[in-house]
Amino acid sequence: MSRNVVVLLDNPDGRALVRDACRTSGILFFEFQELVQAEVEQTGKQRKKGLWDDFDDILDRIQVDD
Repeated sequence: MSRNVVVLLDNPDGRALVRDACRTSGILFFEFQELVQAEVEQTGKQRKKGLWDDFDDILDRIQVDD
């Protein structure tokens, strides 16, 4: 399933809003997209086995200054 099912990422205005929010938060847009994709791929599944591992892997790469 494509991340484009997330409406904000499916149009230029939405993508711009998300990019700005990521920039403000110190998160790379690409990493945000990875987190969304990990969740979207689990949509409809009864068990979300491995989802937290995917999130942990992505979040470990994000360097956010406090």
